[in-house]
Amino acid sequence: MLLPATAARPLPVQGWGTGLTAFYFNNGSLAGAPVLKRQDASIDFKWGAAAPAPELPTDNFSVRWEGLLAAPSTGRYRFVAVTTDEVRLWVNGKKVLDTWNGRKASSTDDATVTLAAGEKTTIKLEYNDSEGTAGIQLQWVAPGQSAQVIPSGNLYPLGSPLTRDPAGPPPVAKAKAVPTPNPNAAPKPAPAKPAPAKPAATAAKTVPADKAPKPAAKAVAQAPAKPAKPAPAEKAPKPVKPPKPVKEVVEAAPPADLSGLYMLTVRSTGRPLKIDQGRPATRAEQLAAQAAGVKEEAQWRIEPAGEGLYRLVSPGSNKVLEVLGSSTSNGAPLSVWTYYSGYNQRWKIEDAGEGYYKFTPHHVRKKVLTYGDTLQGGLQQLKYSGAPNQQWKLVAVKPAEEPLLAGAPATPGVGANNMSVYPNPSNGVMQMSYSLAEARPLGWVLYNQNGTAVRVSDYRKQTAGAHHQTLDFTGLPAGDYYLSLTVGVTNTRQLISIRRPAADVPEVGATGK
Repeated sequence: MLLPATAARPLPVQGWGTGLTAFYFNNGSLAGAPVLKRQDASIDFKWGAAAPAPELPTDNFSVRWEGLLAAPSTGRYRFVAVTTDEVRLWVNGKKVLDTWNGRKASSTDDATVTLAAGEKTTIKLEYNDSEGTAGIQLQWVAPGQSAQVIPSGNLYPLGSPLTRDPAGPPPVAKAKAVPTPNPNAAPKPAPAKPAPAKPAATAAKTVPADKAPKPAAKAVAQAPAKPAKPAPAEKAPKPVKPPKPVKEVVEAAPPADLSGLYMLTVRSTGRPLKIDQGRPATRAEQLAAQAAGVKEEAQWRIEPAGEGLYRLVSPGSNKVLEVLGSSTSNGAPLSVWTYYSGYNQRWKIEDAGEGYYKFTPHHVRKKVLTYGDTLQGGLQQLKYSGAPNQQWKLVAVKPAEEPLLAGAPATPGVGANNMSVYPNPSNGVMQMSYSLAEARPLGWVLYNQNGTAVRVSDYRKQTAGAHHQTLDFTGLPAGDYYLSLTVGVTNTRQLISIRRPAADVPEVGATGK
């Protein structure tokens, strides 16, 4: 006996996309704040020698596109970036293309990702134009298909991957219907013109005297006038109700900026939030941990991620805390992964009272970061119940400054932030110092003589005061470079030189004679 065939469950129709969210920068390293934000329907640009927009230069600019990607069918998709410039591409958190910093793509690079129909996944593309003609096409090779530019209908701006497309086919613009004349149809008679209206008489006709009416023989007695009715007394006006008092609307004060380096301890046991990273922290992070008396694995750097959200960065790996697989289920585990602007990597930090906070991932609403030991499933997301193992204290950790190189304080500074680099020339190891009048976000970029960015720092907020950090460029060839420091929207550029052979590296903490 044959069983009746089960009807396949229809998948939501894709094709409602409108493009990706684009951020354009007036430098080649995505540093600082973008000068232009817009939505690009598809990644198919041939700018040539022109600038993408009036706010941007013709050379040395960069772009970051972010959003969601929907595949029309399930299978392996290969991605191709048609450009002569540098690109980096992440799909569903996996880096599939990388030619940044002059890196050449090799045959071992895997530019394929398995995508499922009816689901949306994250996508991020970074592009850097140094000089010459500019342009880029982002293509994909679907199963059994040839390469094509990813259509706009499969690209969505930044948003939640859980948002479904509406049921039914995507909207299609309909052309207005134009009536077609029928040659066999009898012509319609012309409408009759209305008769002109006769002008109204302006004066009464004169009646001849002989035809005038004769006066009546007897006068008709006039009837006595009826007594006039007394006018009714005026009604008293209704009392006017006093207007309702207008409630004063008091705007809630914006939440305080929680950016900084912290150890997160859970209220239930006082234990710190810790995930093994498999990679040691830098020397500066180790010094900061020693000064605070905690292990570097227990530290987290909280950084703004836009929209009032934060990312929790592990200083030992520059990875962020995330909910694995963007799961929305109770008990979903947590781990660390490279940041790609995923909703499962951005956190809403809310006051839970008595100096504690709750951490809610942006892709769910009522589930929070929850502590659990090995028997309890470890760190996970669970529905918030106000339990002590769902509330966390932020214990600030003061970052430790690196020791000054001998002679560095005597080097004069330049620019608005008193930037200086010592020694210069050097053998590749040098120290940059600068000062901040107030807490500001900053980052630096090292350019070669062709204007190509060869080293880029993270862009993060620093406290007010004097700062210095050691830069290690020993892996670069000898030559002249430009070190550009971006503080907010202010850039300070300084020429530096790497020479080999050169004097020994100055000893850290040594005193000059």
